[in-house]
Amino acid sequence: MTNDILPKKEGRMVVSPEAEAAVAELADAVNEGFDAGRATRFDVASFMILWFKEHAPQDVILEIRRRSANAFSMLDAVQKKYKAIGELPPDIQAVLDKHFFGEATRESKKIKKNLKQEYITDIHKESEESV
Repeated sequence: MTNDILPKKEGRMVVSPEAEAAVAELADAVNEGFDAGRATRFDVASFMILWFKEHAPQDVILEIRRRSANAFSMLDAVQKKYKAIGELPPDIQAVLDKHFFGEATRESKKIKKNLKQEYITDIHKESEESV
């Protein structure tokens, strides 16, 4: 059987309008001056995803995580982790204290010492001029 007779298995996904435009632009670039066939947007997008799967550096994976994170999921993860441990780190405790009580937990402040009452008075007397 040739590739034309075999049914193609396709998956569907929704991408942003910017991503769709980028795939179309890349498909145009692939097809420009290419006379041996024609790459569709499906071909280009599939190749990019599979290539990325094999070659994505960890810093790019981390960036995708950053862009996909949300505050409520982060709070849930922190709560689960530290609830199991039974203690919050001081920086998280300080943020909670500030949120609920208006200020972070104060560590023992040094008490200022008052000035001593003993002092030397410096009175300048003008010397009398002799007449």
